Amino acid sequence: MNYNLKFECTFNNKPAYLICDKLNLEVKTKNENFKFIISLKLHFQWIYFERQIHEARIQNCSLKGSIQNLEKLKNFLDCRVMYLGAAELYEQYLVIKEDESKKAMIVKSMVNGQKYFCKVYKKEVKENEKQLLNEVKILRMLKQNKYIVRILEVYESQHNYYMIMEYLEHKLEQDYTHEENQIIIKEILNILEDLNNKSRILDQMDGLDMFDLHKIVLYLNGLSPKTVDFVNGIYPDIPSHGTNFLKSLLNNTQYRMNIKQALSHPFLKCIETDHQIVKAEMNLKFKHSFNNFQ
Repeated sequence: MNYNLKFECTFNNKPAYLICDKLNLEVKTKNENFKFIISLKLHFQWIYFERQIHEARIQNCSLKGSIQNLEKLKNFLDCRVMYLGAAELYEQYLVIKEDESKKAMIVKSMVNGQKYFCKVYKKEVKENEKQLLNEVKILRMLKQNKYIVRILEVYESQHNYYMIMEYLEHKLEQDYTHEENQIIIKEILNILEDLNNKSRILDQMDGLDMFDLHKIVLYLNGLSPKTVDFVNGIYPDIPSHGTNFLKSLLNNTQYRMNIKQALSHPFLKCIETDHQIVKAEMNLKFKHSFNNFQ
């Protein structure tokens, strides 16, 4: 059953009634009906006064209502429409990385003072619009997964698209035990499997996902590409099952290991010999923080 959001409002300074579902937003005045299709092609701008939503502007139309109802509408839309006015609500705090097509940075909200992660797609790169739309769709699909960073808002300006996301101030350490590494890797694979079951967006990107997993496994074990002999498949201080696992992730043929095969690989199962090898070298201080994941 579709949930509808309904409330009284004013639209272009006329008394009106708003009805919004997952597909459409409709506003009825005494003499007119306005209907908007909900998509990222629909532009919204939120106007704040004293740090609270005062007004919404929809395609140059003015929508006003109680603060509570406007907040409910914003939450209900849930990154399914495109917002305008990012520069009026966020200020750049720290640039993490930038190249010719994208920028990753931390921004600070001028409304609540909190920090957020912001991914910027530059419009001058034609492929970026499609990438943005796919990424928003993917993150919305996985929003219930507790291991996925939440997407909060999507903005557009003359030159860029902006994704505002949760900002996590935690660093990924490199002294996890083998069991902790297993948990992290399994959760990444479960997320990928969940996504592939829900959408075909990534059908042609499976190889890229698995290659990225290879880099994560190296990092968790304190290795870098400079310390690994990729040609001969030599990974220092990695148990034999781990070496086979990593080599399989880099297989560029039709026999590349897929997600289901990775989840059933011996490297991700409890093998006492492997545990003994790794436990002697790894610091156990983070063990307690992973108890809830097992």
